[in-house]
Amino acid sequence: MVTSTDTSHGSSSDAREPALLHGTPVVPGVAYGPALVARTEVSPDAIAAFDGSALDEEAALTAFDSAVGTVADGFARKAEVASGAAAEVLTASAGLARDKGLRGAVRKHLRSGEDLLASVHAGVEQFVTVFTGMGGLMAERVTDLRDIERRVVAHIVGEPEPGVPTPQTPSVLVAEDLAPADTAGLDPAVVVALVTERGGPTSHTAIIARQLGIPCVVGTAGALAVSAGTPLLVDGTAGTVETHPDESVALERVEADRETRAALATWTGPGHTADGTPVKLLANVADGDSARSASEAPVEGVGLFRTELCFLNRKDEPSVEEQTGIYAQVLGAFDGGRYVVSARSTRARTSRSRSPPTRARRTPPSACAACGSRSATPTCSSGSSTPSPPRPSRPAPRPG
Repeated sequence: MVTSTDTSHGSSSDAREPALLHGTPVVPGVAYGPALVARTEVSPDAIAAFDGSALDEEAALTAFDSAVGTVADGFARKAEVASGAAAEVLTASAGLARDKGLRGAVRKHLRSGEDLLASVHAGVEQFVTVFTGMGGLMAERVTDLRDIERRVVAHIVGEPEPGVPTPQTPSVLVAEDLAPADTAGLDPAVVVALVTERGGPTSHTAIIARQLGIPCVVGTAGALAVSAGTPLLVDGTAGTVETHPDESVALERVEADRETRAALATWTGPGHTADGTPVKLLANVADGDSARSASEAPVEGVGLFRTELCFLNRKDEPSVEEQTGIYAQVLGAFDGGRYVVSARSTRARTSRSRSPPTRARRTPPSACAACGSRSATPTCSSGSSTPSPPRPSRPAPRPG
């Protein structure tokens, strides 16, 4: 169930004083519109009415499996019609929902005598603790875990999956946090900016907002205190959210931002500071298609190649030949020697979180080139999404 109210602009007679909220800027741009405050939750009445004691262990696990299958299939369907980062994130979420480690944790709690809903919550919390302890990118996946829990619980108790409402007029979407399935389905024509109270620059909200080109500020303290319909001026470059701004000033800033973006769209590089010092601009890519797209922009090469994103939708590890073919496509997009590849190290929990930029070299014929895992959906800070904890007994090789 989603709770939201009317998002029409406040009247000109509104005497509320402007206030300035601060957060972390993740997608540049300036936008102005009424707040659409989204609070997603499964109906408390439906949860209270559900009698989990009527199910024995096997029946409860069957109900869990059915709900997980429906949720994962929903993510997969959305991934099929999405593209770029949105498709990758949704595919990862489908794998996370189906993870055997999560299922095992739920079964463990069922065997201890807990009912189904309590077991689902305990199982999710087990991996929330693991991910939070790992920090970095893995900690950002906690939002995805909790979203999966809400969707699974909704199916178990017979409620619709929670989601973000579609505004009738261009609005600023304000939420505690947003899950991949919510963010990927946003329409930039009616959602002009995103403001979340939680989240960080590497969260899936930030990743998909970048793809959509929607100004976005995350980690905004006090965002949920904003009333629905409150006029907001969002600056995704400065990381500020102004409530009740002067409308004429706000519209002028939006227009100035539009003109700046138009000028940037025609810029062909190369990068340099005002005094002429060269600045190398490098792209983040995941496969041949994203590399070819990046090569059309004024960049000088690849700054980060997220190799694991090529294989998150697979059950088996890729062969050396498959990896070689994909890597060749990435490097081939930057002909003329325009490539520098920074590979992410699995030792991300130490101070050496990345290996230094080097000329592209062939990855050793191990497993996932991003983390060395023997699984197609490894657990590492490279951004994969399965919650099974890493095995410390076999250190993963550093790529490159």
